[in-house]
Amino acid sequence: MTEPVVIGIGNSFRRDDGVGLAVAAEVAKRDLPGVHVMTAIGEPGAILDAWSEAALAVVVDAAIGQGSTPGGIRRWSPGDAAGPAVVSSHALGLPQTYALGQALGRIPDKLVVFTVGAADAGHGVGLSPAVAAAVPVVLEEILAELNR
Repeated sequence: MTEPVVIGIGNSFRRDDGVGLAVAAEVAKRDLPGVHVMTAIGEPGAILDAWSEAALAVVVDAAIGQGSTPGGIRRWSPGDAAGPAVVSSHALGLPQTYALGQALGRIPDKLVVFTVGAADAGHGVGLSPAVAAAVPVVLEEILAELNR
């Protein structure tokens, strides 16, 4: 398998939906050897291409829906007893993308997903204060995952 990949998903022109991109930018600033960092708008094909050969894929995305609190961070991996209780802002969520990858034989050895509850996914740029405060916390969680 290849190097670990960190994938930030979102749209920076939809306020808090850009949190995955913000976290990916922070990871990229660290210029970690052997770690590939990319962003995506949530299109499943791009995600499958990015993680299909990875030993570890870490994905960050905004989440909305029941069980989501603005700035709240959740960690999910396939096989966890409780699946993600929130809804992605994208047409095909990560659990469905992972299931598609399984069917196609295009999944990473290990997948870790961090979702951050969105307060505002309306048009505009900039994260809400609660979501912006979650960025350094998720960054530290990702660095810990990469060091395991």
